[in-house]
Amino acid sequence: MSRRLGRLAGALALSCAALLAVPATAAADPAPADPLAQAIAALQGQGGASLDAATAIADSRTPVAEDANVDPFAALNAANKALTDFGITPFFYPTAAINCSATASSPLGIVPGVAGGAAGPWPQLTAPAIPTLPFLPSIEIPELNAVDKGETMFAFVPAGIVNDSENKTGMQVAWFNVNTLQGGFADFGGLATTLADSILTNSGVPDAAKDIVRPFVIGAIDSLPAAGARAVPVETGSGTVLAAVFGTVNHKALDGSDKSCFFFPTVGMINVA
Repeated sequence: MSRRLGRLAGALALSCAALLAVPATAAADPAPADPLAQAIAALQGQGGASLDAATAIADSRTPVAEDANVDPFAALNAANKALTDFGITPFFYPTAAINCSATASSPLGIVPGVAGGAAGPWPQLTAPAIPTLPFLPSIEIPELNAVDKGETMFAFVPAGIVNDSENKTGMQVAWFNVNTLQGGFADFGGLATTLADSILTNSGVPDAAKDIVRPFVIGAIDSLPAAGARAVPVETGSGTVLAAVFGTVNHKALDGSDKSCFFFPTVGMINVA
């Protein structure tokens, strides 16, 4: 498939997917017919982050990303399952980086990856009450969420990276809400740190008790892959949100050499309450 046809197919797939999507909430306006194309047309001449994000999503599907489906990587399936089990909806198709693997066994050094999104409130963790003095009641911990209503947590997990770099920058998400015509770009951070910090920030737990709750939060997200994994919370607003995730992950190969992996865009859709 040519690059031009790939981009046209991506835009068509996004438009069809948005038409088939279940409306996020009764309060949100229904998504317009052919939402991405209409949104880009409506924003023409205005410029700004919303138009840039919508255009980036429309242009995001590439032949390399599509061809990542050809080889059923076991590690990719595991990453996909890890996201799904944690309540994160995987994007439409995986992505890949070439000449990037930490080991020499992968053909062409290909490292596949999967992105996804979770609409708030998420992940709705519950923590046990914190005991106090014998004559005082325990401190009840409210539901723990990394994102609240009207927000989305985006995540990216590569399969084949062993030793992560201290530099967690490089990956980003372009997002666009087809109901509000708002959009933009956001930079990812390390997955575990981002999730833990977001949960503790939104928890309402007193600062004095956060160190007690933190181990529980870290334990709850230990099932997710760590090396190369990234996450970012975004205030997308309620509605049907289209997103494209792409960028670079830096890591160390087993021989100690530095690797920089560019992951081609992968596109998905999240219904945000």
